Amino acid sequence: MDVNNAISMVTGVPKKDFIGKSLHDTKIYFKEDIANLQEVFYKIIENKENQIFETKLIDKHGNIRCVNVNVTVIEMDDDVIYILVIASDITEIKQFETELKGSIREKEVLLKEIHHRVKNNMQIISSLMNIQTRYLDDKESINVLKESQNRVKSMSMIHEKLYRSKKFDKVDFAEYIENLVWDLFYSYSIEKGRIEPVLEIDDVKLNIETSVPLGLIITELVSNCLKYAFPDSMRGTLYVSLKNYGEYYELIIKDDGIGFPITIDFKNTDSLGLQLVNSLTDQIDGEIELNPVNGTEFRIVFTELIYKERI
Repeated sequence: MDVNNAISMVTGVPKKDFIGKSLHDTKIYFKEDIANLQEVFYKIIENKENQIFETKLIDKHGNIRCVNVNVTVIEMDDDVIYILVIASDITEIKQFETELKGSIREKEVLLKEIHHRVKNNMQIISSLMNIQTRYLDDKESINVLKESQNRVKSMSMIHEKLYRSKKFDKVDFAEYIENLVWDLFYSYSIEKGRIEPVLEIDDVKLNIETSVPLGLIITELVSNCLKYAFPDSMRGTLYVSLKNYGEYYELIIKDDGIGFPITIDFKNTDSLGLQLVNSLTDQIDGEIELNPVNGTEFRIVFTELIYKERI
């Protein structure tokens, strides 16, 4: 019944050639789309309801324009007497969306490749350390290399998780901790059944800023337990817990072994492992406590770090 000047400016079809004409007559729609549009309008009239959808039309230069269509029914005495169609040109928005999706896919591929290469490089370093131990007779030097190898593995596993994940910014810690703990049991040749691991891990997903230092903390504390808590084939339990309490997280690693030596201040010690634990706890803005009753219990409360741009 009527159209505004904008549709004529876009399509090049004079206003008089719209009024009284069908969708076929206007020749601004693709033939394959006209049947769908007619079906949409039939449903709108039948159900007396408004609808919003997207379609395409041909402009005066023969180019395809994407439009967002808002259809409103106008009723009188419970009858539909008019249909108001407002079409907004969203061609540039759709083009931008396409370009953005392409850019995101490129970045995802790049991130995946970066995590893959970092993981592979760390595995090479770990393998080199393993080879080096074969040429050493000094037990202390071998242990130092083994501990360093475990640290590298814990970081490598973080990148492995990110490489295989659909999202490249978060690490699933439930699966990560389980794999890490069993890997450490294997590394220290713990006899099956001698030390029982008990894991209580919430559905926690942390960014890489927090994941790497937290993974190293877990590696150090679990390693200390496996090396010192149960001497002379003593049996016991290793308990690892990671809980989410809203704004903060709580990591607990404890055992029912011989206990932490009361003569050692764990915050001021020559032990490289404990020095790392304290330093890494500070790095994730955490607080660490030691409870030496009935074995050894380390409790660390921390929050997820916000990404900081590096210089």
